[in-house]
Amino acid sequence: MIDIEISKEQIIADYNRSLSMPHSKEKSELLRELVAKADIIKDHYMRKYLRWMYASELMRCGDQGKVFPIVAEYIALRDEEEEWVPPGGVDGIEYMSDYCLEVLRYLPQISLSQAEAVIKKIEEMILYNRLGRRLYFQRMFRFYDTIDTYKALDYFKQFKSVRRDMFSDCRACEQQDMVRLFFRIGDMSRADELAKPILDGTLECHDVPRGVWQIYLQRALDYKDLKKAVPIAENLYRKSVIGDPTDLGYFGAVMRCFAFSAPERAEMLLKKYIINWEPLWDREKWFSFVIGAWTVCHELAKLKDIMVIELQVKSVPFWRKDGIYNLEELGDWFYNEALNTAECFDRRNGTNYYVQELERAACSMEYKEGQRFFLIKII
Repeated sequence: MIDIEISKEQIIADYNRSLSMPHSKEKSELLRELVAKADIIKDHYMRKYLRWMYASELMRCGDQGKVFPIVAEYIALRDEEEEWVPPGGVDGIEYMSDYCLEVLRYLPQISLSQAEAVIKKIEEMILYNRLGRRLYFQRMFRFYDTIDTYKALDYFKQFKSVRRDMFSDCRACEQQDMVRLFFRIGDMSRADELAKPILDGTLECHDVPRGVWQIYLQRALDYKDLKKAVPIAENLYRKSVIGDPTDLGYFGAVMRCFAFSAPERAEMLLKKYIINWEPLWDREKWFSFVIGAWTVCHELAKLKDIMVIELQVKSVPFWRKDGIYNLEELGDWFYNEALNTAECFDRRNGTNYYVQELERAACSMEYKEGQRFFLIKII
């Protein structure tokens, strides 16, 4: 409940207090409350600035998909101003635009036409300010890499033609996005070449090499090549944080591997998440997680019938009062959730990329060494 006795000085004091807090759910919640308080006192600058800070915290440690409405509100506030270039210089528009473009690809809840309308609006702001163009083109080739190969490559060409500036992504993240682009369009030789400076440790940051590890881990698992998969999964497990929503996609890939190589650890990871159930707006991370969860249930069901867990959140769709869960039924729930998510992405994108990704995971689960192996299920 927000106190109606609110002052600008109090908001500033609370914001300054947030600066010493670690990245966490508690810090995100405090910033969310400060945004609401700034709205009450109708301080235009603070309403913009605190939305920028709140969005930044969600991108760092939270459900990144929830950034989208914050950015939409920020842009609406920006439109109230006479000039797009603020008198005091940088006011966060380049960062907020970047956050929006980053999460749009993870939100199939937003139609392609709606997404492209938002993109057009942001493009006008970016081109007007002339800063952040390289980052804009980077986000665009990443957005289209599973939608339209020709558009993705055209934006990649524009990305390569623009020099870095103060808003450019770090070199490691740029390299990782290039690897992902060529991996997804099927040019594996170029993807492998671009991945070398990441895999040998030359380029590294908060998310790099984890993003590259994840795509190579999933590829190894598609072929059920556990000799390659297990070391990557172990690295990804050590470098990621259980309980951080931004790392949920990584743990989905790790669980998928551990389901085959270390079932007890896979079950432990699944239980740690289910206990504090919170589906993500970011559906790509969610998609990776539910595939991993389904794989764990599928493999555990070969060893036992049930899994016992006392869920803390009764809003879980499959919640049972007795805490006893049939693994086959639980696996079916996760599979249907993965299928629904894949179909949602593919409807938005006009492709079958995600459904095929799910089919490869399904086929690889049934593969036994020595069999002739097909990546496409034959019905």
